[in-house]
Amino acid sequence: MYAVNAVFQRRQDVNPKIAQSAEPATHSPKKKKTRKSKKAAKKQHWAAFVLGTGRRGESMKRVLFFSVSIGAGHDLAARAVVEEIQYRYPDCQTKIVDTFRYINPVLNKVIVGSYMESLKFNPKIWGYLYAQAEEGEKLVDLGQILSKLASTKMEKLISDFNPQAIVCTHAFPAGILSVLKAKGRFGVPLIGVTTDFTVHPFWIHQHIDKYVLPCEELTYELQDYGITEDKIMPTGIPLRKQFSKRQSKGEARKKLGLADKTTVLVMGGGLGLGEIETVIQTLGNADIDLGIVSVAGKNDRLRTKLQLISTVNKVTVVVFVENIAEVMSASDFIVTKPGGLTTAEVLATGLPMIIVNPLPGQEDRNTEFLLNSGVAVKVRKTGQLVPRIKNLISNGIRLRQMEEMASLIGKPLAASSLTDFLESSIVND
Repeated sequence: MYAVNAVFQRRQDVNPKIAQSAEPATHSPKKKKTRKSKKAAKKQHWAAFVLGTGRRGESMKRVLFFSVSIGAGHDLAARAVVEEIQYRYPDCQTKIVDTFRYINPVLNKVIVGSYMESLKFNPKIWGYLYAQAEEGEKLVDLGQILSKLASTKMEKLISDFNPQAIVCTHAFPAGILSVLKAKGRFGVPLIGVTTDFTVHPFWIHQHIDKYVLPCEELTYELQDYGITEDKIMPTGIPLRKQFSKRQSKGEARKKLGLADKTTVLVMGGGLGLGEIETVIQTLGNADIDLGIVSVAGKNDRLRTKLQLISTVNKVTVVVFVENIAEVMSASDFIVTKPGGLTTAEVLATGLPMIIVNPLPGQEDRNTEFLLNSGVAVKVRKTGQLVPRIKNLISNGIRLRQMEEMASLIGKPLAASSLTDFLESSIVND
């Protein structure tokens, strides 16, 4: 019998130039511009943005990001673009703002806390609200409400930081900033990066200048909402540079100290949600020889529980890791919830996906996309996992098809593509 082998890896220190904060940055005072010069600069920015006439290679100086720290995906998408920007422009100032926490820490606890509680204890409520909003039943216009609460702080932050472009990786700050842009509070490009394989009405705002979509297929969904094609860029959810180059399974397994056998990666998202314990017990005591790697996310309680499980097959447990691309490269399958960023990472590595426990709402939509694209299978009960894995192992044609379709849809260079666009759109001060 194997006791769970716990391997704990600390998160790598974040590059000090990547500021993830709820506080505004402090900068040197700038000369006051006249109304005429401000107006001329705004027109110059907008012409370059629409026509793509900014000079490639022109110095990128300041880019401001707005995210919401629910799970890990929205922040990681922002960090991926920051990583690429700073690779090209080491002196560029970047800032990732946790929007709700910046507006009001109490509001952040209420909104994020309520969302997480609904997912844990009654996810159907969230699924119902999500579906109602898709059908046009907007209970409240959160963008309008939050813009009223946040307008003064957000305007000051934008004024102080003086960005050349603003990038949002969550719909709520995109809505707030669209309202502020409509009021003329800033004139630089506002870019929305959608992080699920669906288009939700929460993302539809008149003054978002460019939409970055996970894939080409969603272009038509966005156009159904009246967004013109020139505002759409289906270059993918931004991923960290580690996903830009694939490793062979053998090389990755050797680096991670894993046995060279059929390996199943089990993930529950950045928050470790899902019935991971049951999945680990099922796979760990399967009647086939498997190597199992489980990522517990930020869930310390789950990590402790997984350590206590005794199994026939060896299980390696890791916490939230930075080298997840290497872990995926070492695996033959992934059993996971279909969160948006996790899905993008899996597609980028060409890894066949087995979906369990999708949450109502966006994860249901991601599941629909993955199944229709032929890159995943879904099991309703954990008892179906082992038979499904056996079937895939024995069906080489199906397995190759899943891998090839994932490679076709995956966009490992999405962060680079968005940075290319920023380079061609930004005009220096």
